[in-house]
Amino acid sequence: MDLVVHHELRGVTPEMIDWWWDNIDTTERYRMWHPESHLTFEWEEEAGGEHIGKVHRVTEMVGGTTIELRIRWEDPDKTPIERIYSHVNAASILDDKGEPISWALHEYEAADWGTKMRSTFRLPVEMPEEFIEGLRKHNTEEMAQFTVFLPALYEKHGNK
Repeated sequence: MDLVVHHELRGVTPEMIDWWWDNIDTTERYRMWHPESHLTFEWEEEAGGEHIGKVHRVTEMVGGTTIELRIRWEDPDKTPIERIYSHVNAASILDDKGEPISWALHEYEAADWGTKMRSTFRLPVEMPEEFIEGLRKHNTEEMAQFTVFLPALYEKHGNK
């Protein structure tokens, strides 16, 4: 099943978000994205440069439940979710064997006021409704947080 969430990110450019995906490199930065619910972040291997194929581990709260995830950045052209916008970040959630059990596609493009974004999560059919609603809330909150911290962070570090 697909969960689709639409966002309006005023004052944030697609280039800022492109930069963000390659520069989430510490728990401190990860917590900026959702201060209440993002708890830990670490790359399994040095990320640097191109992020497709890289895996990171996170601990976060979704719907009041603490979850630990292994997330792999994926080639957007090889994910099962069709995209409509020009900028895209694709990821899979991995099981214990390294196989995808769910997918996330964050796609976005410029608008006169900033960036319009669509986040699509392809989830297992048996996913509890409480988790799905928790994920919707979590995603809405974290993407809205881009407007709070990303322009200044990008101005300081992104043009290097």
